[in-house]
Amino acid sequence: MRTRVISLLLPAVVGGSVLFTAGCASDPEVVRAVPTFPSSERAGASAPKPRDTLLPADCDTVFSGVDMSALLGQPIDSIKAKAVVGVSAPAVGRLEKVTCLYRRSATKTGPTDVDLNLYAYTDAQAADHHIDTNIAVERASSHAVEQLSIGTARAVLLAQDGQSILFVVNGRSAVCLTMRNGVVPDDQMRPIMLDLAQRVLPNLAPEPAPAPTVEPR
Repeated sequence: MRTRVISLLLPAVVGGSVLFTAGCASDPEVVRAVPTFPSSERAGASAPKPRDTLLPADCDTVFSGVDMSALLGQPIDSIKAKAVVGVSAPAVGRLEKVTCLYRRSATKTGPTDVDLNLYAYTDAQAADHHIDTNIAVERASSHAVEQLSIGTARAVLLAQDGQSILFVVNGRSAVCLTMRNGVVPDDQMRPIMLDLAQRVLPNLAPEPAPAPTVEPR
């Protein structure tokens, strides 16, 4: 295994422990079909929209199938998105989980082409601990590891047989992105995964607002 430490700043664009055993693990979940809309209608996509949950409730808000088609250089509408709403995991401080699964029309069976998992935790310490635990598990089956930074977020990219996995931790939020080999040319997988993560980061859970100070009378 080789470990490389790289600091990467990308330009702004337009996002008991439970262990992951194959990319990003699955929990008991509720599947929700998600409509897709042309990305031109998504004005202000980089700014988090008001919502009642810490994480977006559907994949169109995160990154639609149309947007994924454009990012991967696929025919528009050739990639379908499906939302999977996960359950909370109080034991590790995880409050919410949302998974977006992307499948090309040509991929009829087997794993989806791209899995995008979003997590919200009680605080940054819980996010760091849980993601670090899962990174340690994935290292065992990885043949290359890169430690990165995306703005203020820290990230780890792991190359495995058949896929690459990108973990990103930003405050009390985290992303686990899995992309299968062959979806894009090998030399494009790394920059595309980093690009996608940066597009998703603004949609993650906001940090708690500081408690208002009370001036003595």
